[in-house]
Parts: sequence; C-alpha cells; structure tokens
Amino acid sequence: MNKPGLPARIMLIMLSLGIIAVLGASLKYRLEDHPIVMHIAPQAMRPAPAAGSAPDAGREGGMSKQGLDAMAEAMQNDPEQAAMIDLMQKMQANPNDPDALLDLADMFMRRGDLERAENFINRAAVAVPSDARPPFYLGVLKERQGKYAEAAESLERSLSMQDNPAARFSLAVLRIYHLNDKTAGRAQLEAALKSPDLTGDLKKLVETELAKL
Repeated sequence: MNKPGLPARIMLIMLSLGIIAVLGASLKYRLEDHPIVMHIAPQAMRPAPAAGSAPDAGREGGMSKQGLDAMAEAMQNDPEQAAMIDLMQKMQANPNDPDALLDLADMFMRRGDLERAENFINRAAVAVPSDARPPFYLGVLKERQGKYAEAAESLERSLSMQDNPAARFSLAVLRIYHLNDKTAGRAQLEAALKSPDLTGDLKKLVETELAKL
C-alpha cells in the first residue's frame, strides 16, 4: 500500500489540531437543546459521490507513521475521536469526498465551531453542486448564527434539489418563529407530514407544531 503524500499528511495534522481545539466545547453542546432547527440528514439524501481530485502539490511537512499511530492509540477509547480519525483517513484518500466533508461539518457544528463547519460545507457544495445536503447543512448553520432569512433560503435551495421532511420541518419552524410567516410554515409542516420518509421522532415534532397553529 502506498504511503500518503505530504499534502495528505498536512491535512491530517490540521484536522487533528482541530480535534484539540474543539473538544472542550463538545460536552457543552451535547448538553444543550436546539429545538428550532432539526439537524437530520437521512442516508437517503446521500447520492453517489463525485470523483475526487488529488491534493494540491507544493506543500511541505508531515507527521511520521509512529506519530499517527500514537495519536490513534491515545484516542481509541473515545468513540467521537475514533470517528474523527476515520473521517481524517477518508480525507487522506479523497479530499473531495462529500460524505466525509459533511460528516466533519456535522462534528464541528455539534461542538459549536461554526467557522470550521461552514468551511467543510462549502467544500462539499463545490465538490457535488447537485447534492441537496450541503445547502441543508448550511441552512442549519445559518440558523445557529441567527441569520434566519439566509437559513430559509438555503433550506429552500436544498428542497428544490430533493424533497426531505427534515428540511421542511426546519424551514417551517424558521418561518413560524423567526420570519413571522405562519401560513408558509404550516404549508411546510403539512407537506412534511405527507412525506413517506417521515418517521419516528420527527413525525411527532411535525404533529406537535401543527397542533400549535
């Protein structure tokens, strides 16, 4: 098996440093409740990934195999860190893997690091411009930033690419609670309720919001 090139190793180092930077915020986020926008990205939203391109050339640096092994050993007992390691390995193989990019965006968003999350979302949007997930994730992120009109626009763009009850619920709550448009919000909730993909807790949330109107 070929060893990863220097640019790929640099990417791995940068992502590893990101872990250290955001771990302190992780527990705080997990204890908080974010009822306004549901962040649900069903597997059904995952299209076949586009072919990736090679990393940029001309960069120097890297981490030894021993260093990477030591890092992996230190993190192996933490499921979240193990998941991050797995994603970093995927990014080594293909820096434009949309699944890895969005999973990393999700991880950073959950830890409150919205700047890094947005960077990965934007990279995914460039890698797969027809994928409905990047604008969905961006809508969630913009809501967290309090940019409600931009959040609604991103969710509408996602829905124009692919119907998704989670996006409809998110858009409905934005319309009702932040954009003062209960009529549009109700329409989104009713459409979500008719979706064959609506199941479990999300269905209960949709019904609860409809009952309030």
